[in-house]
Amino acid sequence: MKKIVFLTLAALVAASFGCFYGKEASETATVDYAAALYDRVEIETENGEITSSVNSDSLITITLTKWVTGPSAKVHLDDIEIHVTKDTTGRVLRIFIEIPNVSTRSYGCDADITLPESLYVNLVTSNGKMKAAGHQNGLRLVTSNGRIDIAKTAGDAELETSNGAIAVDRHSGDITGETANGEVTAGVIMPVKDGTCRFISSNGAITVAVPDSVSATIRIETSNGNISVDPDLPTQGDYNSDDDIYESKMGDESGEIDLETSNGDVTLKKL
Repeated sequence: MKKIVFLTLAALVAASFGCFYGKEASETATVDYAAALYDRVEIETENGEITSSVNSDSLITITLTKWVTGPSAKVHLDDIEIHVTKDTTGRVLRIFIEIPNVSTRSYGCDADITLPESLYVNLVTSNGKMKAAGHQNGLRLVTSNGRIDIAKTAGDAELETSNGAIAVDRHSGDITGETANGEVTAGVIMPVKDGTCRFISSNGAITVAVPDSVSATIRIETSNGNISVDPDLPTQGDYNSDDDIYESKMGDESGEIDLETSNGDVTLKKL
């Protein structure tokens, strides 16, 4: 793995710039990579937001904004190091942002990515919200203390956060999502057969919409909440109000819909 200091990135294609206001400083740089060399992009940072979207050209464009707050903030921007691994054999582009653990100041790095829709993305952060739109070959988003929003995506999706909501606007394919202290709202175009739609929360309501053509076993569970299933869905099952569990099925039961929370309502609707 090659370590590249932020200000000396050889592949820098857009000008980097810095700003300094009192005890706050930030610095932004943009780098392009040839998308034809990779099948997936992996980025990991701390204390930062990540936004990912698709483009129609042949480039992976990554913009990173480092920031520091605290005494002598500007001179400590270089404490944040960017590690880039261009694995063209395994066809994986990896970027790891190394952030110091110092009590006298705060460090962070935000990421903004655009890339062709066919590339898989694996994005990890902490203390930051995440947004992804348009990806058609799967995605994995992991954060803590942050909200996750995805829209018009496809493939296998894995979403994980704590203390944050999850919002899904028409994902096509299998999906799993987990949060604590967050609400889930999702529209999922599951595969007609053998599909998976699974969401788990605590202290948050779950509302999921799926097509009525889906074949799946259905399990819904909550505590201190109500369970509601759209009568327009062709379900066959029972609701055990004593155990706060609803079990049902649609079609040939080849897929799975599993929704679980505590201290919240769960609603399954027709998409």
